[in-house]
Amino acid sequence: MMGKRANGLVSVAFAGLVAALVASSIRQPLLLHGMTAVGSERKNLVTVPLDAGMEAVVALDHVTAELTGYVLDRFTGKFFIQYRYNVAKDFPIRPGKQPRFLMVSGLADFRQFSSNERLADGVVYVSEENSGQVVAYGIPWNTQFRASTTGSQQLQFLPLDYAKTRFTNIRD
Repeated sequence: MMGKRANGLVSVAFAGLVAALVASSIRQPLLLHGMTAVGSERKNLVTVPLDAGMEAVVALDHVTAELTGYVLDRFTGKFFIQYRYNVAKDFPIRPGKQPRFLMVSGLADFRQFSSNERLADGVVYVSEENSGQVVAYGIPWNTQFRASTTGSQQLQFLPLDYAKTRFTNIRD
């Protein structure tokens, strides 16, 4: 008799725990981040998360090697921040050889920044196929930008680190 009662109590406790977990998941929705990327032979375009409810659209022009990004103002619906940087200086591009770029975006949680002046929650990764190198670019972000009505600003992407994705020389 004691065993059946203990099993019943365990079952009730387990059911209560499951109910509590389900209820807490309903109250605490899981946040998802959707990033978009598209490209052609001459240009790539990605979206990059910046902060809660804010994102940038970033374009990489393969002809000029210009990395350009824009952020929409949540009050006016107009672009109010522009980011620019020429990535050619970060890759060993051979003279006369047309660079072949790829670009994606990702999430990063930079915890070393505690003030309003920090890097955004997203990173842009640019790879150059001929050199086999990839560079991570940070996006300067100030949490006050979300509430700002000060007008447009021009900032630069920041190269964070470089890495190789190819370790064998290819002759062409």
